Amino acid sequence: MLQAGRNGGNAAPLRLGALFLGAAILALPWFATGYLVHFATLLFMFMVLAQSWNLIGGLAGYPSFGNVVFFGIGAYTTGLLMARGGVSFAPSLLAGALLGTAFAAGVGLPVLRLHGHYFAVATYATAEAMREIVNNLTGLTGGGMGLNLPLMAGSERAVGVYFYYLMLGVLVAALAVNAGILRTRLGYGLLAIREDEDAALVSGIDATRYKVIAFGLSAFLAALAGGIYAYWITYIDPGNAFDVSISVTMLVMVLLGGSGTLWGPPVGALVLMGLTEFLWSRFLEVHAALLGAVIILVVLFLPDGLLAMIGQGRRGLSPASLLQNLRRYSV
Repeated sequence: MLQAGRNGGNAAPLRLGALFLGAAILALPWFATGYLVHFATLLFMFMVLAQSWNLIGGLAGYPSFGNVVFFGIGAYTTGLLMARGGVSFAPSLLAGALLGTAFAAGVGLPVLRLHGHYFAVATYATAEAMREIVNNLTGLTGGGMGLNLPLMAGSERAVGVYFYYLMLGVLVAALAVNAGILRTRLGYGLLAIREDEDAALVSGIDATRYKVIAFGLSAFLAALAGGIYAYWITYIDPGNAFDVSISVTMLVMVLLGGSGTLWGPPVGALVLMGLTEFLWSRFLEVHAALLGAVIILVVLFLPDGLLAMIGQGRRGLSPASLLQNLRRYSV
């Protein structure tokens, strides 16, 4: 009882802090400058992308260098339906997310049979191939000239606030998806695959199905972010929609915060974007080198991510303990 009282006492300040933080996030657009609202919206977008990468790279242990392909598919599907087809934003966004998921399922069946650097190269090549396809479909996509989306009605401030809350809502959904998966058989199965795929197969886990599901969910979230980004910016081209640096940024954010954890990806996104903004504003000419040095130091000395510093990172679950947890759940 004494221990329970201590836990309850420790939990109360955390709940209160979380409540104040949530209230501050919800109220921020009404008090902050337009620049800060824009930065926060971009931060939420990268948190969503980091969470999407975490599903396949953090939980399953398959380091994708091509997740930007889903971001680009979501952006171009949304943009084309709105600009060429006259379709409204909501159905265009949903279509982009579903197409990204379908593409992930189709590509995932052969690609997810590869391992390690072979998988990484294959996903990178997929993203580059899609970028070239979109770039050469000039009559449909505009090619290198890009694609202009319809402007949203309303003042600049109102539009900024709308996309702030929309991206925040997708972030909450992404957190809910990751939290839900971590508590299910799928989550334990993916962790078992990450630790020892051969042992997972021997235990009866359908590794291919689990990986394709994770890849599809990852694609759905990334495509949603891409579609929202396209309408928010109102202009896309193959260079920014399929930029490989977006994939690398997702990966770095997850590793920085804590791979395979719930809060690691958003924490990594916050730290990386905060550092980037700080260094860019004060050390313009050398900010990229300084940022790279900071990331290298963190990866070298905190291989489990920043959350490991406070005991919330990876808990070192063995394949045996993961498989034991799997038996608690039905398929």
